[in-house]
Amino acid sequence: MFLGVMDSNGNTSPPADIRGSNDVPVEEGMTLMSNGRGLEGGTDEKSRGSYKMPFITVLLRKHLHLLPIVTFIFIFASFIICYVLAVSYGHVEPFFPYISACLFSHTGIDPPERSIFSMLVNLGAFLLATNVYIRYKHMEEVLTILTIQHSQETQIRRPRKLNLASLIVGLLSAFGLSMVANFQTKDMRPWHYTGAGISFFMGSAYCWLQTAISLRFRPWAKVTVCQFINSLVLSVFLVMFIISKTIYRVRLARGEGTKFDTLRPEYLVSTISEWLTALAIVCYVLTFYHDFKNARLHTPRVSVRDKEYVLKDYKLRTPGSIPESVAEPIQDSSIV
Repeated sequence: MFLGVMDSNGNTSPPADIRGSNDVPVEEGMTLMSNGRGLEGGTDEKSRGSYKMPFITVLLRKHLHLLPIVTFIFIFASFIICYVLAVSYGHVEPFFPYISACLFSHTGIDPPERSIFSMLVNLGAFLLATNVYIRYKHMEEVLTILTIQHSQETQIRRPRKLNLASLIVGLLSAFGLSMVANFQTKDMRPWHYTGAGISFFMGSAYCWLQTAISLRFRPWAKVTVCQFINSLVLSVFLVMFIISKTIYRVRLARGEGTKFDTLRPEYLVSTISEWLTALAIVCYVLTFYHDFKNARLHTPRVSVRDKEYVLKDYKLRTPGSIPESVAEPIQDSSIV
């Protein structure tokens, strides 16, 4: 998978790592390979009349900036669906239960919302991981362009390490979200809370790492300001959740009340801050809209190295033909 950067006219240049250090121009009608060379006989998508890309591929190539929006809407819709089902079946109270768009959820412990919750949140985790990976490839392309333009490789080393660290942390956050979806609190509470903790803390760390990279190269840009505010608010909500949740659990264990009477304030603060923490993590991907709008996804293609291998192992059979392996010699009836 490669990312190209579009210019002001909407034309897409091949990724810098594909162009190579000599910045050899690639002529139109040549197929790009990972070694930066063009292969004769290759053509682009417009000139290949017989080659049609799937709709999702076209959507990601031409409208990559829609991916963060789709991710946010999908995860938020997953929360709404699970919450409505849980309330309608009487499995949770309608006012602020421990439920969020992507992390902790007490709406996902009983059927039918349990199965629906697992399916939707797993898909949401995949979408988050996709955003994390594409953001990583995009920043690699940006850093490569800056290196070629300014010949300052030493100043790019630290941001490259931060970008790689953010990829690992972001994927761990998505993995934790998947754990939350598959390990419900009723049967596997330790694993559920472990996954939720990984998703919360790794998600917060990912936001700050990406914000640090943005602050390094465009400190006063609107996108950077939004990322910084989002990360700061996320950290505040996360601290509020940890403190209020701890106070609520300690007082509940001491028998000082329940969430329906004395401990109601602590309970509401912990649940609301949980909702807002999860929402802040998911909202962060919306800040990728601007950069993804200036990028285009080059999906991988598969080519056959040996044509003789195909002709030897695969046979084109016409309707009514008899395979050679089962065909028998036909004897002439005139011969006795």
